[in-house]
Amino acid sequence: MKIQDYLYNEFDSNIVEEFLMLLDIMEDNLDLTIERLYTDYDEAINDLFRMFHNLKSATAYLKIDRIKNFAHFVEDILDKAREKHDVKEELIDWLFKVADQFHEWYGNIDRNEELAPLHPDIFKVPKI
Repeated sequence: MKIQDYLYNEFDSNIVEEFLMLLDIMEDNLDLTIERLYTDYDEAINDLFRMFHNLKSATAYLKIDRIKNFAHFVEDILDKAREKHDVKEELIDWLFKVADQFHEWYGNIDRNEELAPLHPDIFKVPKI
């Protein structure tokens, strides 16, 4: 089933609209926040953690397991990265792959398509 059709059939339209606004905010800010890791690592890594925590919570409520599991996985990596206070190029490269996956799903949702499969490169996590 197409993703927006599922959401609007299963949930109140106000809840769906709030979720879509959350996605819009992430779409607008994700790449910029990753880039901020170079200049303000501690704040940027915390902002990324919150983004994925919020995404995990929203998709858990909406029963979008593919995104929920992805967000939970990324959130765990970001939590470990918050303990470090230095920029690791490998982490930033990986986070841009994470962002690519999110952007693909954002497009799927925006176009009311089924969600694309998860890219296997996401599981090639750099050592933190």
